[in-house]
Amino acid sequence: MLDSGIGGTGVLRALRDLAPWADIIYVADHAFGPYGERSLDAVRARTELLARYLSTAGVEVVVIACNSASAAALHHLRSVMPEIEFVGMEPAVKPAAEMTESGVVAVMATGATFQGELFLDLVGRHGADVEIVEQACPGLAAVIEAGDDPGSLLDEFLQPIIEAKADVVVLGCTHYPIIRDEIAARLPDGVELVDPAPAVARRALDVAHSVDIDLRSSAATLWWSTQASVADDGTADIEPFWEPIDIPEGALVSIRVGRTTLSAMAGDLTTMEVDAIVNAANTELAHGGGIALAISRAGGPIIDAESAEWIQTYGPLAIGVAALTSAGEMPASYVIHTAGPIYAEGQDNETLLAAAALAAVDVASEIDVRTIALPAVSAGIYGYPPDEATGVLVDSVAEFVGTSDTSVLSVRFVGYDDAMAERFAVAIDALVAGS
Repeated sequence: MLDSGIGGTGVLRALRDLAPWADIIYVADHAFGPYGERSLDAVRARTELLARYLSTAGVEVVVIACNSASAAALHHLRSVMPEIEFVGMEPAVKPAAEMTESGVVAVMATGATFQGELFLDLVGRHGADVEIVEQACPGLAAVIEAGDDPGSLLDEFLQPIIEAKADVVVLGCTHYPIIRDEIAARLPDGVELVDPAPAVARRALDVAHSVDIDLRSSAATLWWSTQASVADDGTADIEPFWEPIDIPEGALVSIRVGRTTLSAMAGDLTTMEVDAIVNAANTELAHGGGIALAISRAGGPIIDAESAEWIQTYGPLAIGVAALTSAGEMPASYVIHTAGPIYAEGQDNETLLAAAALAAVDVASEIDVRTIALPAVSAGIYGYPPDEATGVLVDSVAEFVGTSDTSVLSVRFVGYDDAMAERFAVAIDALVAGS
């Protein structure tokens, strides 16, 4: 089950009432939400990324517990991921049209919901005989998510509904039922509020049964957030603990191996907000070019000073060994330096490159690092064919995190340009296909 934040918890509760023994994963995309203020294309891409991530975690039914994401992506997801059953949210236009006596139905939703073909289809099929008042509520979901007072926004958004004399109001965003009482208090007596959550929960249960999912399991609920930490802003009333999952904005693909997320993306290592970045170093830790030089410049003199101290203490950096320094002025806390092989015919290039990658993640585990960013080691001036190098790096790291009790919960494979990022994405996709 996924939503941009806590809005989908209403659907979760309704589903839990129907299936108390089911195991449920709830994903709150705090890092990217609220969806209603993003473009349809951005929401569609992000929702697909998360859905593919959930599929690698073994999920067979995905409930898109967000009206904006359903409007943007539901039809698309069903076409590109036929192996997964999707249940979406839709504004309850049909039951509202059947309930109204005045002939006026209001729908409160995000702008993204009203732009989606799902809403237009619903109005076309069920709204012909009633007047539909479309009330966009920009910013309201974010206010609810933050636990702030929605009063002034409600006064603004509900006035047109009152003036139109609507007697049924559809809560077309999963966040809005959280403040149902505040909405009801501002509407005339007798106005009905429609929350589609119970109907969506029933549909999800029917779909689960149709694909023979055994719901009689441990009754566990896993709470995942794409934000490193979730503020104590009322979310604690829902669940006191969120497990962070690092699915960075701009990721081409993210998958789950064991408890660890592997992502491919383009970007600048030196600006990554992770615990540690990996440097494609040489054996002397002389940072004179490429990624190493960029790291040295961004981190400041301390990088070169600590590198020289390491060499003086331990000697040249061998392949299969990683050196650790601080990150200086960069957002990361550490730099893990690993030396990949210079590609050459007649040597076991794959084994050497795998050893370099394993050394980096092993050191990260030793110091209890949770998030690291790793470049295309050896794929630059060392001449390792990029398509092969990215495959070796991804496979090696995946084997490590999948077979060890590691502290590393996120590995970002970072390409210095879009082409290298795409190579990492291809390698991750191949890993999934071969599993």
